[in-house]
Amino acid sequence: MAITAEMLDKVSEIVRTELPKRLPASVRIHMVHTQILQDGDDDFVHIVVIYEGDRQQLNPRTLNEFDDEIEPLMMEIGIHPVPPISYVNRNEPGQWSELKSVPPQDGQLV
Repeated sequence: MAITAEMLDKVSEIVRTELPKRLPASVRIHMVHTQILQDGDDDFVHIVVIYEGDRQQLNPRTLNEFDDEIEPLMMEIGIHPVPPISYVNRNEPGQWSELKSVPPQDGQLV
């Protein structure tokens, strides 16, 4: 199945909606970026979460469990398995600012 822009939007929405429920209050999502990457003839989704806060506050177990928890939601939109998710601190040097922004609906941080 080909991955569409609509599917990418839905993936971003799932992550923007569900991830904050599992993060400490001191960690906030700045942006969720999804992109289609190709591996030979296959397309797959990669998710980048740009967050604000202390990296030490991100619990690796919680983040791994998050993948399992959103699996049914991803399957509903035709994405399986759950795409890899990278977490990048907004204040760390990098090229995250060049990513296409998918801001929260109200324009504020989640």
